Amino acid sequence: MPRRSKGPRLYLRKGRAARRQDAVWVIRDGSSEISTGCGPERLAEAEQALRDHLESKWSPAVAAGPDGVSDPADVLVADVLTLYATEKGPRAPDPKAVKARLDALLGFFAEDTLGDIRRSRCEEYVAHRMRQPIRMARNPATARTVTDQGARRELEDLSAAIGYWHDEYPLSRRPKVVLPPKAESSREALTRGQAARLLLAAMGWRYDGRTKRWKRLQGSSRANRAHLRRFCLIGFYTGTRPGVVTKLLWEESPTQAWVDLDAGIIYRRGKRERDHRTKRRPLVKIPPRLLAHLRRWRAMDLRAQARLQAAHLLAGGAAADAPQLSSVVHHGGRPIAGKVRTGFAGIVRDGGLEVDATPHWLRHTCATWLMEADVPPWEAAGFTGMTTKTLEDFYGHHRPSHQARARKAMG
Repeated sequence: MPRRSKGPRLYLRKGRAARRQDAVWVIRDGSSEISTGCGPERLAEAEQALRDHLESKWSPAVAAGPDGVSDPADVLVADVLTLYATEKGPRAPDPKAVKARLDALLGFFAEDTLGDIRRSRCEEYVAHRMRQPIRMARNPATARTVTDQGARRELEDLSAAIGYWHDEYPLSRRPKVVLPPKAESSREALTRGQAARLLLAAMGWRYDGRTKRWKRLQGSSRANRAHLRRFCLIGFYTGTRPGVVTKLLWEESPTQAWVDLDAGIIYRRGKRERDHRTKRRPLVKIPPRLLAHLRRWRAMDLRAQARLQAAHLLAGGAAADAPQLSSVVHHGGRPIAGKVRTGFAGIVRDGGLEVDATPHWLRHTCATWLMEADVPPWEAAGFTGMTTKTLEDFYGHHRPSHQARARKAMG
């Protein structure tokens, strides 16, 4: 009986001193070998070459039985992940994040079939990922490693991909993906004093814990944090998700979040964008104080834009190519391409905050403050874009009226 093909996979071909050939990662695909040009120390690049190879030649090969049902042992995990990445991934709330998670899964499960998916294999994957540095690390040698919760999120995508495949190509048995225990989210929030310190750091100040005094930073450092001031204020005042705040535009857009200063509304998604059940993005009426800030920022951007356009035309540039400051939160006129974690960590440190705050804490803080003000849950949920259940479950205890009748009944 012929051996079942393992599918395309990576193999480290040893160097040959006689031929002056160094060791190199190659892609074994059937009887052929394709060199990636990557040495032993460039495994990540070799894995990317394998993913590109799979995507370029991929088409689902389904060996179905007489009843149209496939045996999981005949289905490659690589095929399952590629189908999900091709059809479902682009429609996800964050396609880039989905692609990164699927790439991590493919690097480990590339040679496996669905029949290999079991508890022990899932545990091996978690242990494997917890030894790897995070994807965005500049120096892998000193970077923090992937957490068990990060590996859990990736395995959740594997489970979803298996379900997506099963809907199209029925399996005789749907493998169960075993996940590590889910950590309890504390939904921590900043106090008003901590929020003030964070904003002061974003404005260009640094707290000296030794002298207990604030020190003014240089002008270039202050200018370098201008986008963080806008980012923090919008997050505190509206509870909008960080990924949406960085995409806000000054003008109406069918495909991106934007600000309507005349109506005083932030549209968290463009008219042609789909809303997602777990990532709701309803519009929000802008609080008066934030609206004043936004109008001031818009006037500043229009003046800066006029200066840039005049310099562009003076240099002989075409009017059609003149620069436009279209993003609300920008860094020196350039839109924010990724996340603001590094800059945010900087103002947390300079603000002397003894908490491990992340940009998402702004959302937690807004929800907590709304509950402390005893805003009705359904209204606060609509304002922040959460479900009422999520708001009640994680923030409801901050309301002054929380369990009031029970407390009164117990004297």
